[in-house]
Amino acid sequence: MKILLVEDNQGDARLLDIMLREVLTACTLTHADTLGKAISHACLMQFDIILLDLSLPDSQGSSTFWSMHDAVSDVPIVVMTGHDDEVLATELAQAGAQDYLVKGSVDGRWLLRVMRYAIERKRAELELRQSEAKVRALYEAVPDLLLFLDLEGRFLECKPAKDFKTHIEPEHFLGKTIHEALPETIADQAMVCLEKAVVGRGIASFEYQMTLPQGVSNYESRFIRASEEQVLCIVRDISESKRTQQQLHFLAHYDTLTGLPNRLLFNESLQHAQTHANRTSDTIAVMFIDLDRFKNINDTLGHGIGDKLLQQVGNRISLCIRESDTVARMGGDEFAVVLVNVREERDAAVVAEKIIDSLRLPFMVGEHEVFVGASIGITLYRPGHDNRDVLLEKADVAMYHAKERGRNNYQFYSSEMDEVAYERLVMENHLRHALDRNEFILYYQPQIAVEGGRVTAVETLLRWQHPERGLVAPGEFISLLEESGLIVPVGKWVLKTSCQQGRIWYDAGTPVRVAVNLSVRQFKHPGLVADVAEILAESGLPPELLELELTESMFMDSAAGDVNKLTQLKALGVSLAIDDFGSGASSLAYLKDFPVDTLKICQSFVLNLPHNNDDSAIASAVLGLAQAMNFTSVAEGVENDQQADFLRERRCDYFQGFLFSKPLPVNELNLLLNGGKLPGTN
Repeated sequence: MKILLVEDNQGDARLLDIMLREVLTACTLTHADTLGKAISHACLMQFDIILLDLSLPDSQGSSTFWSMHDAVSDVPIVVMTGHDDEVLATELAQAGAQDYLVKGSVDGRWLLRVMRYAIERKRAELELRQSEAKVRALYEAVPDLLLFLDLEGRFLECKPAKDFKTHIEPEHFLGKTIHEALPETIADQAMVCLEKAVVGRGIASFEYQMTLPQGVSNYESRFIRASEEQVLCIVRDISESKRTQQQLHFLAHYDTLTGLPNRLLFNESLQHAQTHANRTSDTIAVMFIDLDRFKNINDTLGHGIGDKLLQQVGNRISLCIRESDTVARMGGDEFAVVLVNVREERDAAVVAEKIIDSLRLPFMVGEHEVFVGASIGITLYRPGHDNRDVLLEKADVAMYHAKERGRNNYQFYSSEMDEVAYERLVMENHLRHALDRNEFILYYQPQIAVEGGRVTAVETLLRWQHPERGLVAPGEFISLLEESGLIVPVGKWVLKTSCQQGRIWYDAGTPVRVAVNLSVRQFKHPGLVADVAEILAESGLPPELLELELTESMFMDSAAGDVNKLTQLKALGVSLAIDDFGSGASSLAYLKDFPVDTLKICQSFVLNLPHNNDDSAIASAVLGLAQAMNFTSVAEGVENDQQADFLRERRCDYFQGFLFSKPLPVNELNLLLNGGKLPGTN
């Protein structure tokens, strides 16, 4: 995304730069501290969006927006100012600004939503304007209905329009006065315009509707003094133009996919609800709803199915609220609700439960039966407290807590949530510096060859050596790496370091295959194949000693481009493994289509071996499948001899688990590699 930031305050500019780079993995930010520089940049470069401060050294207030808008009217502009001025915000929104934000009241995630929505809305607006321009050009090319009248309003001459029919013959007008030929209400307006044209010698016009045999049509009549004795009335059919205006209004205030109010209309509804609540001392509730597992459906079944699902979701949510309430689609798979006249917290909870229960039922989308859930955050507004943006932020925070509680539930906002969010923010900020400060370290867990009992492979495991908290377990920070996008650079470091260490073992005469996990975000990153090739070349590690592990769900969700990426990785000479195999409820057809080498049995099936009949059957089936398809098999989580004996009898190739070794730092693993056989193996 190419962004032009127009901001003369260097501190604010740096803060926005940090916020944007936290949520955008790939963006180009151009900074201008004056309006003149900004216009120059905008004329020379193509930007996706402009973030504009109104108070600049060479321009102030709304004139700043007008100057920028006139220079690049096709680029969406989001106004960012230090003052919450609703009057100015309304004025600029009507003038074409995509949004009006108060500095310091939004975080990076919210700003990203605003920018994406602004770009989407501007694109639709430009497309509709182009369509309207074509229609307008067509109108101008077609002769209109021409009526000539005397100064008293009697029709003297009529020239019919060629391409629109009034269904009124010219003879209906000729010789009659305006009041004799037209309905009274229209005739009164026509006489006013006639008198203005006669006296003022300018153009006077009015618009009106007429009910004709083909239906209701909209017309514009323009009166102009044609001569000393006559007035010309030009009648134009503007029905299509009116419909276009209605479409523009719809696009500005409603979501085109679901037909629900969009973010702009939602904000207006929320503001009206707050104003009413301030007068009546009522309580209102704001809900932020995020669909669970929607991305998986979108990626697996396609955006067409995803769009139809969103339409059905919008309909179900609408059925759960009253006519006086508002439900809006905020973008993507996010919805918001305003509940008015809420007497107590339980009232909002009842609505949230209705929404969750409604969305829990299956959706039939085409030939597919689809299931989704919803995580809902709720905050209450009582007169005189939070403004609109703060309410949405609080509902958003509560929604994320609902997701952390297992999804498909609702949570009310509490101040303690801010503390948790702050702790996560601090940890995320520390994570952003951890790579530069060399705080990440790698542990390796041996994989033991069942035949011979030697260490022939290791799995790389990431740890964080925090300067204050000590060694942090991956469960506490991996999700933050994923959410922030840091998993891509950190994952590249893990891959590079693992390959370098693998080369050291190779040179020392103890070659082992190094298995490295890839996250979904890493796998989707467009530079993955090039990164792997470069790292292999730089480290000198033989490709056959590198194995890349992907989860079963990643294989199931793979699109055509992902299959091609797997083929390219395989062409480098590396091995590909399916991690946690058997944990997904899915078809096994993909096994014959993808270049897979290794199946790793999910440790949840190994845990209760051999006593649990179901787990025993599944583990036996997976091992049999691996042997039939010539895959290498690895059992994870082997912790006792009974499990090892069961797996050995069924010809499992490799063991991995605490029975043989816990994950080890490099120095301890070196001792193990040089020691030959391990206790507990044959």
